Amino acid sequence: MAAAKYGQLQTFSVQQAIDCAGNGNMGCNGGDTCSLLAWLVDNNIKIALEKDYPLVLQTQTCKLSKFDKGVKVASNFSCDRGNENDLLTTLAHHGPVAVAVNALLWQFYLGGVIKYNCDQDGINHAVQIVGYDTTATTPHYIVRNSWGTSFGEKGYLKIAIGDNVCGKYLLFIYHKYSFRL
Repeated sequence: MAAAKYGQLQTFSVQQAIDCAGNGNMGCNGGDTCSLLAWLVDNNIKIALEKDYPLVLQTQTCKLSKFDKGVKVASNFSCDRGNENDLLTTLAHHGPVAVAVNALLWQFYLGGVIKYNCDQDGINHAVQIVGYDTTATTPHYIVRNSWGTSFGEKGYLKIAIGDNVCGKYLLFIYHKYSFRL
């Protein structure tokens, strides 16, 4: 919906969520994606554009009042726990999903498909699964990270489908329909 309104894909601010989120979220020290979305909806807050509120990878003072451009999260999101088939079905029917993962060792990721050494316990990060490739030698999800384009493969990584690698389907979040502008 935002792409239709603005005529191009938009990137929204991760830093705003780090700096401003309520509902028990603690910036770079952790939080809960479902609580973040509920806070955005309950407080009628727009998510700023990335170019207006860029990522700095540390918690700062919230600059929420400076932004009137952005997008509001529709209240029709769902936070689900499931299995691999549930996640693949959700991706196919609803598009990208946010997932909670264990990203402890991702700092060493340079490319390829993560299929080992990524524990499903100790969930500590949220990312967005934007697609998947079930025809590859190692079937995998295509994952957008929030650490900037210098991370991984221009800001993306691949996680193997199967065995709940990195804990990706313990909690996944999607919009039942769409964002409202």
